[in-house]
Amino acid sequence: MSRRTPPWRHSCLFITGALALTGCSSGSTPEEAPAMAQQAGALVPGPDLRITELTAPDNATPGQPITVTAKVCNTGDQPVYSSTPQLQVYLSTTPTQQLPEPGMPPSSVQLTQGQTDVGPVSAGQCVTRSLDIFVSPPSGFNGNAVYYLGAGVDTSRVVQESDETNNLFVRGLMGVGIRADLVVTRVDAPANLAPGQSFSATATVCNRSATTSTNVPVQLYLSTVNGLTVPSSSVPSPSTQSMIGGADIGNVPAGQCREVPILGNVLMPSTPVPPGTPLYLGAIADPQGQLQELREDNNTFIQGLVGVGTAADLVVRSVTGPASVRQGDPLQAAVTVCNTGFQSASNFDVKVVLSTVPSLAAPSTQPRPPTEAPVGSASVPSLPAGQCTTRTVQGPAYRPPTSLYEQPLYLGAIVNPSRSVPELREDNNTRADTLVGVGNAPDLTVVSLDVPTNAPSYAPFTVSAKVCNQGTARSTDVPLEVYVTNEPSLVIAPSGPPPMSAMMMGSVQVPALEPRECFTRQVDGYPVVPGGTAMPNPTLYVGAVVDPRASLLELREDNNVSALSRIGLGSGPDLVVRTLTAPASLKPGTSLWTDVKVCNEGTQYAPPSTVGLFLSTTPTVAPPTQNPPPTSQVPVGTVEVSSLQPGACALYPKTVYVSAPPPGTTPAQPLYLAAIADVGQQLVELREDNNTRAAGPLVIGNGPDLVVTDVTGPSTAIPWGPVALNVTVCNVGTETAGPFQLMGVIAMEQTLSTQSPPPAPSESVVGVVSLSSLPAGQCVTGPISGPTPPPYLADPNSPLYLGARVDSANQVMELREDNNTRVTSRLVMGAGPDLVVRSVTAPTNLPLYSSFNAQVTVCNEGNTSTYGSVLLELIITPEKSLYVPGPGQQAYTQVQNSVGGLGVPPLGAGACTTLPVQGSLMRPYPAMPGQSLYLGAIIDSQNQVLELIEDNNGLTMAMPIGQVP
Repeated sequence: MSRRTPPWRHSCLFITGALALTGCSSGSTPEEAPAMAQQAGALVPGPDLRITELTAPDNATPGQPITVTAKVCNTGDQPVYSSTPQLQVYLSTTPTQQLPEPGMPPSSVQLTQGQTDVGPVSAGQCVTRSLDIFVSPPSGFNGNAVYYLGAGVDTSRVVQESDETNNLFVRGLMGVGIRADLVVTRVDAPANLAPGQSFSATATVCNRSATTSTNVPVQLYLSTVNGLTVPSSSVPSPSTQSMIGGADIGNVPAGQCREVPILGNVLMPSTPVPPGTPLYLGAIADPQGQLQELREDNNTFIQGLVGVGTAADLVVRSVTGPASVRQGDPLQAAVTVCNTGFQSASNFDVKVVLSTVPSLAAPSTQPRPPTEAPVGSASVPSLPAGQCTTRTVQGPAYRPPTSLYEQPLYLGAIVNPSRSVPELREDNNTRADTLVGVGNAPDLTVVSLDVPTNAPSYAPFTVSAKVCNQGTARSTDVPLEVYVTNEPSLVIAPSGPPPMSAMMMGSVQVPALEPRECFTRQVDGYPVVPGGTAMPNPTLYVGAVVDPRASLLELREDNNVSALSRIGLGSGPDLVVRTLTAPASLKPGTSLWTDVKVCNEGTQYAPPSTVGLFLSTTPTVAPPTQNPPPTSQVPVGTVEVSSLQPGACALYPKTVYVSAPPPGTTPAQPLYLAAIADVGQQLVELREDNNTRAAGPLVIGNGPDLVVTDVTGPSTAIPWGPVALNVTVCNVGTETAGPFQLMGVIAMEQTLSTQSPPPAPSESVVGVVSLSSLPAGQCVTGPISGPTPPPYLADPNSPLYLGARVDSANQVMELREDNNTRVTSRLVMGAGPDLVVRSVTAPTNLPLYSSFNAQVTVCNEGNTSTYGSVLLELIITPEKSLYVPGPGQQAYTQVQNSVGGLGVPPLGAGACTTLPVQGSLMRPYPAMPGQSLYLGAIIDSQNQVLELIEDNNGLTMAMPIGQVP
């Protein structure tokens, strides 16, 4: 098994204008690499500091502050203990940085902008350092210019390094001046285009400067090469590209972006390309050069490839499967395939493989590479254009010939592997982005981490970590360690001390876990700020590592570290908007009612403050103290918040008048009500990153808006048998909705198709009911009954769901037409029983080892009767959810105790029974003093009954039955 590796192991370094080789290529090495590789292999022992990342704004105004952040890694084999090595940031007129020589005059082409201490860095570790600089251009600056931004670490050679030649890093160009700078950041368009046909697209253009831009156009292009050339009077547009649409951008304020709608028409470049060749779609901002910009080198943008033609185009949208599987055991994967082309695709296969690499070769006439091992295939008879289908593929899991035994594999899929369907593109027929452990071993991972928002310095606090065994074998007891770090990532090497950027807060033992079993541990400790952390109000994170010393042989070693959570550490308030409500629609020029709940989650008293309310075109908002304020948001009111003690909250009802939406808002455009705590930034808070909250979307207009809010029905059904659904629809608009229809469906996807008229081949109709009208703000539940025909594209293993559509015939003109569908619960088709524990009740606050009587209700929600007695077990566990064993496994584990049981008599289809079951409150081995204990029940834990659904056999009481003294 591969051990955890430092984050710089696969990074690329741009040093003195060259690309250094650090394993970034896909196996091939450029011809200029041998000298560098030889140099890297000849390094002597010692520390080795390198800059691997440098982030900063694209442009800056002279004399104004900007923040530059560098990631510095020690790629040597010895630590840097000294806190004196410095990070220096430069602006240069050349792409090659120069080391400053002691006693020599400053360079005329390079000027130091600022410096900061790096601090200690462990061997194999990285640290992030930020510094605020006031931009000062090198000599010869004439008001607007472009320079290279770079940085150097330990240029004074305070640290004796094993390699002193790799301490410089060039990020790239930075504009310095007061002109505007337009950049295209995104192009949204159809996945495929038909020659001669019109289409709608959106180009996102941003002004990355401190000056508002004037109105210039943005144009869309198709290109045969991965790049665009800006046309000019002296250099015409090359034959490799063709302009296919354009629109005016309008004035874009400094620092803002604008989504520009474009109506295009597909025109092929004059350079001939073979039929079926995909082309590059891109855009150019200010193509005629009407605006004199700070930078002219960044006006072109390539979004990616698009197919051009009239054929089908099959794409693997997702591949899902188990987290682990034993070698040779059956592996079941679900593959969703979509046809994004223009013609129906018929009679093609979907092939599932296990691969040692995440990039699968496109379909071809050549044999598949030895990096893959086939799992199985499924056939798709037909897939119309614009539709998706999900196929379940099952087969034995074997390792590819080139796989190492301990290597996790990628679960992937290939659509149309035999190329039986002519497609617009065949470079997008594969997908493999999910790792699977293959073998007979455990796999421990921290699936969740509950961390307080803030904590006082040097005072104890508690972190709750949930660890699961996603492997195929039982684990042993292993430690769990929790760290406080000043880095946004946490890397703990199996041997040696932790990185100097992380301090251990505490550790506990995790008991042995069965496959698919989880356990939640509370870790108590004292947080300590790591050395080198910027103060005051440090930016800190909390993370957990299970089996940090890699003492347990696991299927995967790359998933033992939890996701990190921010924490504020110290003394101070922290205001957070915890609740914000908003209506779904609003008449123009009227008021809206909202509830604003503000909490002080800090460690000290918060004086009175103000919450700002805004109407925004996006769910993210910026404080108005930023200059200039975004045009995407307009203020609509404020809420005056009283003083709050630590942990206290206050709810404020508020009515605000909305005179007009943000400028440039289109009719019926979804908007958001946003709130910013301490909007004027008058308080010094422990954290400033959690002051905003958004509610919505909401639409301003006159009209109804029909929304399906719920669909309920059975969990099982016999194909073509009767089924009854209850569908709730609400009118969240501002006016009464006239007559409309409500359609109940069975769907293969968790999102219903937009095909008009429905149903799509991935759906089947249960029934349709007509409703006369529905006033604004009212809801109605309509019963829909009918047969359950499987969807046309479904196979016997396809997952199915209950769903509904309202106003599918578009009889009602609504404020929004994109929210008329809903998919809810799973539906399993077939004949068989389905045993479910529906309720568990018992006395609470019981002392340990006491006896009790529980009442357990068991239902058969299948469509056939059970035969014979089925075991029902009572379980005591410290977990809020039960571990339900698989075939051949016991319900009793280290984490949960079986404390009682009895046999459940035969149950007819749809029947329920409530049984008294005696039990005793026994403490599971790993439960700690003060930990709550929960009572649960499992029916048929030994899987003696063949059920339609096997993952719904357990239930736990919501309230604890007792507590460990």
